[in-house]
Amino acid sequence: MLLLYWGADTLWTLVLVGLILLLAIILGVQAHLKRVVTGNEEFLGMRGEVTQDSDSRGHAYALVRSEIWRVHARVPLAVGDIIRVRAVRSLMLEVERLNEPDDGQDPGQSSTTKGGES
Repeated sequence: MLLLYWGADTLWTLVLVGLILLLAIILGVQAHLKRVVTGNEEFLGMRGEVTQDSDSRGHAYALVRSEIWRVHARVPLAVGDIIRVRAVRSLMLEVERLNEPDDGQDPGQSSTTKGGES
């Protein structure tokens, strides 16, 4: 009896509702697969630059995402060191140093002389 009431208009309505539901499912899946772009989770993996040497407890200050943050590292940090955020603990960032300490040599110069000069 139900089939008697279905006409061409009803069929197009069901197709339209089905397409809307399919679009909603696709958008929902995409939203779940996207990377987090706000909150503390955003900081993980970000890089920054140390703005103040670390103290005896390993605490220092660094510029991360255009903001000064208190950071903690297992190794001593010096001004200018490049760091990467490993974890967020309240208002302190756990970081690791990416570059090795300077050995006094200018990074733009190699051990050989430039331009073929002797």
